[in-house]
Amino acid sequence: MAYETILFDMDGVLLTGYHTDPDVYRQAAAATLADFGIDYEGEPPPGLVGPDDVAEVRTTCDDLGLPAAPAWAYRERAATTIENEQIVAGDRVPFDDTPVLSDLAGDRTLAVVSNNRQGTVRFAADHFDWPIEAARGRFPTLSEFGQLKPDAHLLRWTLDRLEADDALFVGDRHTDIEAAHHAGIDAALLSRDGDVPDGNPEPTHHIESLSELPDLV
Repeated sequence: MAYETILFDMDGVLLTGYHTDPDVYRQAAAATLADFGIDYEGEPPPGLVGPDDVAEVRTTCDDLGLPAAPAWAYRERAATTIENEQIVAGDRVPFDDTPVLSDLAGDRTLAVVSNNRQGTVRFAADHFDWPIEAARGRFPTLSEFGQLKPDAHLLRWTLDRLEADDALFVGDRHTDIEAAHHAGIDAALLSRDGDVPDGNPEPTHHIESLSELPDLV
């Protein structure tokens, strides 16, 4: 099937690393506490390091006497600064099959849609000169943190911006496939090791390398 638009997840699809290193968030949370004048001993609280949801962030901030929205925005921006420095240092690099993006960009619109933070998604796209027309991660707000994939919010936002109807989303997790399903577009599940994870809904395509995409689309 021909697709006019191809959307890519970033972590584990274009960029090595399954997700942001948790130590990045520990450092960002510690910096947040320090700059908001909170004297906190030991490891930063989980609600600022790796919360499960917005409610956990709000509860943690209430317990610490922190304003939730500004503290979360500070934590997100601090994490972005740290991770971007890691990218510059070469700690995270594109996968060997990402040069195929140049082949695909000739007659298709490409974009990146990631649960990662907007500042890092945009930075990585510029730093590695990916031939994309949109880079969308989560903005540093609590509402955006509450709308991550498998919610289709980020995908729908990007599809609307690109005015795209006939699109394919390439991801490496079933949350990506579920988000594509909710957005009403096809999905390709990337499993570079050939070990396809179980889960629903089923992707439209299974691939083991991005190099398969030119023949697929």
